[in-house]
Amino acid sequence: MLNGGQYRYRDVVASALGWWADAGVDTLADEDVRDWLAVPLRPQPVAATASVASGPSVAAPVGLPDTLEALHALLATGAYAPSPAPPRLRVSPAGDPAADLMIVADMPDPGDAEAGQLFAGETAALFDAMLAAIGLDRARIYVTPFLPARAAGRIDPKQGQALAALMRRHISLAAPRAMILFGDSVAHCLLGPDALINRGGIRSVNHDGGIVPAIATFHPRHLRRMPALKAATWADMRLLLGVLAR
Repeated sequence: MLNGGQYRYRDVVASALGWWADAGVDTLADEDVRDWLAVPLRPQPVAATASVASGPSVAAPVGLPDTLEALHALLATGAYAPSPAPPRLRVSPAGDPAADLMIVADMPDPGDAEAGQLFAGETAALFDAMLAAIGLDRARIYVTPFLPARAAGRIDPKQGQALAALMRRHISLAAPRAMILFGDSVAHCLLGPDALINRGGIRSVNHDGGIVPAIATFHPRHLRRMPALKAATWADMRLLLGVLAR
């Protein structure tokens, strides 16, 4: 039955490989042929001068700004990633850089660039209401776009890598106590490809200064289109209340 029957051999193999890929086994352990039944060699002792890493962290990329002022200037006028948008289309971070809560939105909405701030258009009222629900307002948070200018589609993967490195430096310099990640693109770049699909719970954002607890949830623009998601987003945001109360 495997050779020309209902289930051909190549279909069975393809199905098996697909199952392993879905399970996360998509990389060879070793490119060289080896005898897996051989007795393993005794590991060599580590030199006494070797350093030991302490805690989960991400190595600081070379050439990134060392101060928030320099980083803000780069976001406003510099080449922050491949093919950056013209400065007139960019939206700068806003609020209090020393705030306990840092919010990262995937990109500006239509009209935000003209208004000079995030959540300035149709999502303004909903965003402000979401902040009020957790006892905050715009003056007591720090909010920034992941991509400073609105893109026509999804964020390009190469651009996303550069933006993620810059954002990790941004987080390290701002040193918030907790974060909200709005949108699939920013969650994908900072937490992994399934961060928003498997949403719920407190996550950890790694940066070159340590880790920050965060939630990844739906952007207010999506909540306006799909109000049924508001309850799930509110449940996500309530998780932050315990973190900020510590």
